[in-house]
Amino acid sequence: MKTFFLSGVLGLAFLLPAGARTWTDVKGRKIEAEFISQSADAVLLKLKNGKEVAVPIKNLSRADLAFLIEMDTDAPAKDDGDMEKKEEADEGTAVLPAAAADPAWDKPVPREAVLKAPLEVMEEKKGDLVQFSSSNFRIIADGRVSSKAVEAMLEACELTFIYCEALPFGLANRFTPVEGKYEIHTTGEKDDWVKAGGPEESRSTFNPNTGQLNVCLELFGLSSAGRGGDSGTSLLASQMILHVSRCMIPEIYDRNFGDWFKEGLPNLLNMGIYEKGKLDYSEVLSETKDLLLGKGRSGQKAIFKKEVVMPKIPELIEKTIGGEPDQEARQRFLGQSVLLMAYLIFMEDGGKASGLKQGLRYAHDFQKNWPKSIKAANQEEFDRKKAELIKKRDEMAETATAMIFQKRPWADVEADMTKLWGEEGLKVVFPGGKE
Repeated sequence: MKTFFLSGVLGLAFLLPAGARTWTDVKGRKIEAEFISQSADAVLLKLKNGKEVAVPIKNLSRADLAFLIEMDTDAPAKDDGDMEKKEEADEGTAVLPAAAADPAWDKPVPREAVLKAPLEVMEEKKGDLVQFSSSNFRIIADGRVSSKAVEAMLEACELTFIYCEALPFGLANRFTPVEGKYEIHTTGEKDDWVKAGGPEESRSTFNPNTGQLNVCLELFGLSSAGRGGDSGTSLLASQMILHVSRCMIPEIYDRNFGDWFKEGLPNLLNMGIYEKGKLDYSEVLSETKDLLLGKGRSGQKAIFKKEVVMPKIPELIEKTIGGEPDQEARQRFLGQSVLLMAYLIFMEDGGKASGLKQGLRYAHDFQKNWPKSIKAANQEEFDRKKAELIKKRDEMAETATAMIFQKRPWADVEADMTKLWGEEGLKVVFPGGKE
């Protein structure tokens, strides 16, 4: 039996922008530049002196990503004689209709995921690469990989996929499979990883445009063929849980909810207990508590001591993991986010997740009616309509967040969270609140 545990890898999704502005990287450095184009892993910018520079996607700040997201519209274009009617229809589609009954949103939160049949792995050699495939996933390796590592990776992927689809939150993989499979690329040796452009300080990279994960086996404490102790294999499987669950978060959630959700949910799902063919969440609350206090099976250093000191919930949901000053602060943020998500999914309203279901469904239905483009006769009209749509989207995000927390005063949510975690043996303290 293995326990998967917290890992702070940030995944972001964004689309293409245009225009000149101030760009800021994750270290706070700023440049004035105009957007030129985007590749799979970098944004090409044009400086004031005419020089073009490529900035890695992973280095972009949250503000830059938010800017890119807001530019997700077509350029102004003239329409035919029925343009006015079409514009009114396009603009009106952002209005949310009344939600129809849908049994998928009324399901209880499952406590386990189980493979219907033993995992079958298909192996195929293509040139210098070796491919290992299961029902929905494919590992593309630069050499032979031990059966133990392959099975741990593919089984973790399949189980996480099954569990996310079973959750009543509208989760679904938002990326397009390659030849019917979602791909994970592995590099055996650290030297090859660095030569191929992999960051020496990180054992994995995630492409937010394609959902592709790249991992270096040696940096996970394994041999280049994936052989090693249970700790390294468990870490590798843990990375698969984080990867797959991030890919299962719909774009509308990824855009409009903060890192408390986008990082809190994958890291919470990483609290499952893995047994052969099964991912068990029946002990998720105690597993979470023990891990954060350094009492879990992994032996990981405690993130908190005897109690968890929380920020006010409005402050927590406005934080970004990239905005935290150091690794310890990022781990605290992840721990706080996991506690909040565990409360919303497994504790609030008797574990029915009523508020989370309502808020996510509101956002989900809003996305169905979001216009794909803006039709306008001139730039002024285009800018006005775009601003109106962005305002509607922001209002939707605020409304959905309020619904997630049952439209209660923040002090009531904090008191309820403190009470319920207290019953689980974990002392949670909010500023100005009662223990």
